[in-house]
Amino acid sequence: MKYERYHIPLKSVPGRVGPVPKFVIIRADNCINCGKCEKSCIYGVHKRSEADLRKMADPDNNLCKNCFRCIQDCPQRALTMMVGPDYKALGRGLWTSLRIFTIWSESETGKIPVFGAGYRGLFAGPGYDGMWTDMSEIVRPTRDGIHGREYISTSVDLGSRPAWLEFDKAGALVTDMPPIVELQVPFVIDTTRLRSATDAMKTGMARAAKHVDSLLFAAPDSLSREAASELNAHFVPVYAEGTDLRSIVLPRGARMAALTLGSNWKEDAKRFKSMYPQTVLAFRVNAGKDVEKRVLDLVKAKVDVAHVLFDEEGMELDSVEPRYAKDSLRAIHKALVSKSVRDQITIIAGGGIAAAEHVPKTLICGADVVALEKAAVLALECRDCMTCSMGSCPVNMGDAPAEWIENRVTNLMGAWRDQLLEVLGAMGLREVRRLRGELGRAIFFEDVERESFSDIEGGAGDG
Repeated sequence: MKYERYHIPLKSVPGRVGPVPKFVIIRADNCINCGKCEKSCIYGVHKRSEADLRKMADPDNNLCKNCFRCIQDCPQRALTMMVGPDYKALGRGLWTSLRIFTIWSESETGKIPVFGAGYRGLFAGPGYDGMWTDMSEIVRPTRDGIHGREYISTSVDLGSRPAWLEFDKAGALVTDMPPIVELQVPFVIDTTRLRSATDAMKTGMARAAKHVDSLLFAAPDSLSREAASELNAHFVPVYAEGTDLRSIVLPRGARMAALTLGSNWKEDAKRFKSMYPQTVLAFRVNAGKDVEKRVLDLVKAKVDVAHVLFDEEGMELDSVEPRYAKDSLRAIHKALVSKSVRDQITIIAGGGIAAAEHVPKTLICGADVVALEKAAVLALECRDCMTCSMGSCPVNMGDAPAEWIENRVTNLMGAWRDQLLEVLGAMGLREVRRLRGELGRAIFFEDVERESFSDIEGGAGDG
């Protein structure tokens, strides 16, 4: 058997509709059609007109990376650049126009995006924006698994691990080993909370999950027979609260199932474990007040996985004073560590994962795996309309074929994995498992602000 490193084959998947350019270049009337802009631009924004080679064609704004080279080299100063009006209209809240545009680019090319003029945003803000990751090993490129000699693993396990192993006098293992599901990437796809999803979307996302050796979470009857038969071990059925477990039959090959935390969850956990002892059991928990206590209760009931749910903005649900996901996950992780039971349960965090950088940040805060929800839909050129409806979709996502969806979502996950490898390499880590709960690998803005200014007295009122 030949050893092969894990690799996600990627290919360019152009969009189905006209692109939304981030920047718009305007050519003034004083242009002399000298062609210097064409020679300056390495991205192909400027070209001669095919109808008349004596003139320059209108700039292809979709290709512009904001490097300003053409503007600097123009002898007539005939070129100006502005942010595109359609681009500015995109996004809201956590899902900014830049993040949506970046997801589109990653889904089309499968590559780490290029921004040309570099990052010009804030270095502090709410949620994950107020969190900086450690890059101290970036000066040692030989530690980088992409460009250097060392291989970096992104595989993770779903399930509980025993605190110790016991052997009999003959050396045979007597510890009852719980079931484990191994994934090659620390993210899964969850379709259960999508506002609109066609059969083709679910089929394409299912194939993408299988393609990268991940999992698709969906209601048991929401997938077409074709998609369900293709998934097998990569499908996790999600059962609603109140489901009679005596009537369920797990899909063929399913290694894991998810139940919704309700009033009778303890009885459900016992019944499921007795029915399917070799299947990993997950419970979906709404993040909110005392969520860490609920997760500790799951550990006591020998539940394998806690799927903690946040809203689209990365905030807790069902709470008067909701915390950001990074704070909620840190509380859960610290509670588990304080009881010495951290390895007895796996934490999946879903909601508010809007950028590749959110994956390592979520893991640092204590999660084992992240769930892609809205990001997987944005990969399909979604405009994130306030009134989402397939009947009025500006990009006609309802007509998107399953194969195109599969390739776009695969590209997104491939690009996010590459960026995760870059972060791990810059930290000097050889496996993503070591990133979980490594709070020392990050700097939190509120901690720095408190340490820097807590001793300062007075203020504007003294002035």
